[in-house]
Amino acid sequence: MPHSAEAIEKACSSLERFVQEYFNEKRSRYAYGDWFEPIYFDLCEYIGRKGKRIRPQILMISYFAFGGKKEMTDPSVLKAALAMELLHTFILMHDDVIDRSDIRRGLPTFHKLVQRRLEPFDQSARYGENIATVLGDMVFAMSVQALNETEFPPEVRSEVIRHFLDYAADTGAGEILDILLGTRDISRVDIADIEDMYYLKTTRYTFEAPCILGAVLAGASEQKVIAIKKWVRPLGLAFQIDNDLIEFRHLDVSKNGFPTDLLDGKKTVLIHEAYNSLDEVDRSFLQMCLGSERKTESTLIKIYDLIRKSGAIDRLAARNSKLFDKAEVMMEDPVFDSKESSIMRTAIQGIKSQIKVAS
Repeated sequence: MPHSAEAIEKACSSLERFVQEYFNEKRSRYAYGDWFEPIYFDLCEYIGRKGKRIRPQILMISYFAFGGKKEMTDPSVLKAALAMELLHTFILMHDDVIDRSDIRRGLPTFHKLVQRRLEPFDQSARYGENIATVLGDMVFAMSVQALNETEFPPEVRSEVIRHFLDYAADTGAGEILDILLGTRDISRVDIADIEDMYYLKTTRYTFEAPCILGAVLAGASEQKVIAIKKWVRPLGLAFQIDNDLIEFRHLDVSKNGFPTDLLDGKKTVLIHEAYNSLDEVDRSFLQMCLGSERKTESTLIKIYDLIRKSGAIDRLAARNSKLFDKAEVMMEDPVFDSKESSIMRTAIQGIKSQIKVAS
């Protein structure tokens, strides 16, 4: 598909320029005074950081695949793609506060940027978190505003915004479920709850939202929208498990810090699979390590060793392969024409490779 690949690459390059131009144009809208200007500057830098742009890419590809009439470089298509990136930014800003993360894309998280500006104050860390939380809410408003500014028919724009708000609400519910699962002992966590959390927190807004929004903007039928939702679910679960496995495989306990998931005792599919695969003695030890409020380096290394010993990594890798295969088969639903299936399948494979390289 030389033409489609060329169009997609051109659109992705245009998006990066558009993000910068959009925020330059909006400076007067958010000119609250000298006190807000450095915060807006930090936001522009944060959003402009080099990232995978998976969500806006999928939206533009979906729009192209399902026969959108506008060019992918049209400002309305780019604004819709930007809305997905802003939703992601809003979620990251809140996630980083919740997870107490210091680094995002190789640079300080947003609340750490603000904290540095406020370091003469005794409570600069708390002020940084507070401002990041509130500004995150503002970024969400910006994302809806970007969608509302697109020049699509009013009924289409209204439908897209309705979907968009549903995805935002579901992502919040997934975050809450993630927090609540973290309070439970691993022996009381069901795999279905973890997979539901993955679906709500990640799959819905990372894959389903941009696919559906792009398709709806392009005028896809309700039957196609329903079919998209079916193949996205196994795909999203596969990507999330893949991400967990990549993070774990690349972990060097002698050099790197431990992932926040281990530090916070989060209940992942990998942890659940490891726990259920160990013998009674090792299972009790893992249970005790995960339940410890203060995890020392030796405790974390023991968790790491038990996960490796369990064989969970290889089993989940095999399961992942089946999930990707299942999603590809479902992309061949007769409701899609050959062009739609081909473009989406190629795009997903490209994004999968991109994630592995970036990780």
